[in-house]
Amino acid sequence: MAKRKISVATERVPRTTGKPDTAKPLVECTDYDLLKLFVKSKDHAAFETLVNRHRRQVYNFVFKMCGKAEAAEDIFQETFLRVLKNAHTYTPRAKFTTWCLQIARNLTLDYFKREGLRQHASIDAGTPGNEEHSMASLLQGIDPESHEIIQNAELIAEVRKGLQSLPENQREALVLRMYEDMPYAEISEILNSPEGTVKYWVHEAVNTLARYLERRGLK
Repeated sequence: MAKRKISVATERVPRTTGKPDTAKPLVECTDYDLLKLFVKSKDHAAFETLVNRHRRQVYNFVFKMCGKAEAAEDIFQETFLRVLKNAHTYTPRAKFTTWCLQIARNLTLDYFKREGLRQHASIDAGTPGNEEHSMASLLQGIDPESHEIIQNAELIAEVRKGLQSLPENQREALVLRMYEDMPYAEISEILNSPEGTVKYWVHEAVNTLARYLERRGLK
């Protein structure tokens, strides 16, 4: 008997299917308007505009959390599939980026649980300091597409290792604050933690990462 070829369609983030039927250019629409267009008219062009608008921010957040490009891409795709499926539930009470990053964060934590990668680091309290600017520059270098800030491959690798050694809450807070440049109030909402706690996590993460690099003679 001849074998029948089976085609399996994998669900991915929608691509543009045609010219959008809207009086206002999609690039000028708010995130909420784009979601409404998709919910009301199944306008995939509107949804793709939304994805492209937030692609870099969401992917970079996930990549810095899990440290693996393939896993980050899978989580990125799943994040926007969840956005797609739950678009009708979104209200502009919260910023779209906050809502979207909450979804990405939950999926990343699920990934840690599945892969057994949850961190349990014991961190000593550090002395308060003002190292945000220098640490932000280091964090820029862990973007897989960025080469302007750090050219030294060894330093980039050590920063990635140091970041992955942080407890999840500190790593999340540090990435959102230093790389995504988010205000503490928004980070607090994403992580569902008091603003003061978030500030403490960032402070601890900065000091721990600085000490990690210093021990390796890289700072």
